Amino acid sequence: MFYNHLKIAFRSLWRKKSFTFLNMLGLAIGIAAGLLIFVVIRHELSYDDYHTKKDRIYRVTTTYLTRGNGQVEERKAAVPPAFPDALRRDYPQLEAAGVMLPTGKGQIYVPQGNGSEKRFMETRGMMWSEPEVFRILDFRWLQGNANDLALPNQVVLDKSTAIAYFGSPENAMGKTIELFSFRIPLKVTGVFDDLPGNTDYPIRIAASYMTLRHAVGIQPGGREVWDGVNSGLNCLVALGKNQDAAAFERQLKGFVKRYYKEDERKTSNVSVLGLQPLADIHLNDDFGLVFTSRLEKRVLWSMALIGCFLILVACINFINLSTAQSSGRAREIGVRKVLGSNRGQLRMQFMYETAVVTFLSLCLALLLAALCCPWLARLTGRELVFFHPSLMLFLLLTGLAVTFLAGFYPAVVVSGFNPLAALKNRITVRSTAGISLRRALVVFQFVIAQLLVICTLVVLQQMKFFREKPMGFEKESAVLINLPSDSALALRYGHLKTRLGAIHGVEATSLCLDGPSSGGMWTSNFAFDNRPENESFVVTRQYADTGYYNTFRIGLVAGRKHLQTDTLYELVVNETLVKKLGLAAPADALGREIRYENGEHGRIVGVVRDYSNQSLRDETAPLTISTRRRSYEHIALRMKPAEMKSALAQVEKVFAEVYPTYMYDLTYMDKRIENYYTSEALTSQLFRIFAALAIFISCLGLYGLVSFMALQKTKEVGIRKVLGASVQSIVLLFSREFTILIAVAFVIAAPLAYFFMNRWLDGFRFHIQIGWMVFVLAIVFSVVIGWVTVGYKALQAALVNPVKSLKAD
Repeated sequence: MFYNHLKIAFRSLWRKKSFTFLNMLGLAIGIAAGLLIFVVIRHELSYDDYHTKKDRIYRVTTTYLTRGNGQVEERKAAVPPAFPDALRRDYPQLEAAGVMLPTGKGQIYVPQGNGSEKRFMETRGMMWSEPEVFRILDFRWLQGNANDLALPNQVVLDKSTAIAYFGSPENAMGKTIELFSFRIPLKVTGVFDDLPGNTDYPIRIAASYMTLRHAVGIQPGGREVWDGVNSGLNCLVALGKNQDAAAFERQLKGFVKRYYKEDERKTSNVSVLGLQPLADIHLNDDFGLVFTSRLEKRVLWSMALIGCFLILVACINFINLSTAQSSGRAREIGVRKVLGSNRGQLRMQFMYETAVVTFLSLCLALLLAALCCPWLARLTGRELVFFHPSLMLFLLLTGLAVTFLAGFYPAVVVSGFNPLAALKNRITVRSTAGISLRRALVVFQFVIAQLLVICTLVVLQQMKFFREKPMGFEKESAVLINLPSDSALALRYGHLKTRLGAIHGVEATSLCLDGPSSGGMWTSNFAFDNRPENESFVVTRQYADTGYYNTFRIGLVAGRKHLQTDTLYELVVNETLVKKLGLAAPADALGREIRYENGEHGRIVGVVRDYSNQSLRDETAPLTISTRRRSYEHIALRMKPAEMKSALAQVEKVFAEVYPTYMYDLTYMDKRIENYYTSEALTSQLFRIFAALAIFISCLGLYGLVSFMALQKTKEVGIRKVLGASVQSIVLLFSREFTILIAVAFVIAAPLAYFFMNRWLDGFRFHIQIGWMVFVLAIVFSVVIGWVTVGYKALQAALVNPVKSLKAD
């Protein structure tokens, strides 16, 4: 029986080769898209799931609550410097607890033994770490281990770094590398295998945290620092096997009271410690990540829905074409019924045909997805694993679902034909009772397609807004060059600035901590003027010389620029800080004092216009700008656009002369700001791809339906032409109904898209307003695409010689 059903299925499909091909192509593309979306989502959900203790690993978080009303002021995945020693001392029941601190970018010197050296500028995966981190997370050691990280001046490397520095993991053992421009010597005591791409802790170089503590004078048993957190100091804990996370989290309340002493210090905020599960870190943006980028939860949910919709749209094509063709198999069904076939047997036969098409489509989809996966990995910047045990489960479930969705209704319709009417060939397209459903399914297809088109247009407009919105400073033609931090080399900062400023094509220069919009600035609690208590919000601190304002074209609204000196502590603040302090006008802030929690203080001498000192997702932060030479990490240059290329060549040459042992590391300010929106840019690209696929699959269905209609109306078209109908009127005959269906789909899709995209835009502090032009473009695009699809086949039918049409069977 199985073989007989299969043989009949292949024969039937082969007779309708063109429709079978359209069904297979639509299903294959829809399933391939769904499969690729599944691969991306699976990757995002798999971060750090390979650690053997993953269910017992937590990250310690700090939430600041305003003392007066208990509102959340700030969340950080960070702890004070004294935290790890006290935690291990007070809670010995913990299996392990350790901290790590990203170092940021830095230069590595690798001595070669003959007086020469290799230099590397590392931009990711470098950190200070305690050995406990390597007992909490899983690492496969190729040489040595992390135990010596308990001592100062030790380092462990991953395999790729060891090969780059020393040629092999074996050669790296016992060798020394030197970190940063002040050349901290670090001895290699271990090499571990490269970590997979799905980790939020992609460690490549881990220097002993004790090295940093020695450098800044924090010794075990020495002065304990509890009056603030280091925003990058992550603490991981591994609970004991029978230890309850919620109970331990409650115990941390007493820990805060015992050590932080916030009541005694009369802080404006109170700290609440929490435990964030390892599995929650990647997709939860409340506390931030360490090194990795992520796709937001809402984007993953949207992608999952889009994947399901694309497969549904492909199934709809199958249903429409199968029910439309059913009238052509009327006699076959009539004969089968007369010979004794019941409805169940007939339904099974059509389900077999659907299963054959689905199986072939799955094979084609697997091939297409495998070919596209490397391209998608490059697009998303992720190490996507295509062949995975879950892949077969996805294909199996998808195959069963598609077979049922695409095959059940056509099988019911066809098996229900009246045998007498079928034998007399009186079954028509309308009498299949499927025409209303087919219209509804075409509408559904174009609802999805137009929904994606509108969403894509909104995302593209928001990305354009990010690129073009004035940020309060000029990012174009501005560059940042990383400076060596060694105190001896810092003495040449002024000389470097003078020489770079003399280059033809350089308009302005400034020594600074970082650019105007960056994550490189510090925050601090503070008190204002004579107010006895700290303010309820923190202030962002920027350090820069007086050339900063001209270099980035930042305008003053009151007072003057600060003096270029480290001895007289003068501050320039922004308008946001003035407003949050409750002052009526910028001039009211002049001459008033700001006292930071660490004891530093300064007098306000100027107020600058607000500029976006963070990404456009966030509100402008309250800001102070002052000079401090030891905090400068970059020199900023404003270039003449027409002479930028030649000037930068001179800049690099001068930098190499002033700092011959330090690598030249230049960043374009506008490019850096673009990088803030990598997630949105990726969302934009994915939406464009999925919208194009939805339109393409929908048009395949339209083309198939119009082709079948042309076949059914062959004689009608011939008669109309004989009676004088023009080609245009015949094309209109085919196009009119589908145009109406596309318009109905737009009426449904437009409000849905408006609702969802407004919710998406609410995630940005600065965003566009969705205008009517988006919807006009979407409907025009959909109608034009529909007309092109329908018109091509309709024109073919209209141009056929009416004599041939009238002779057709």
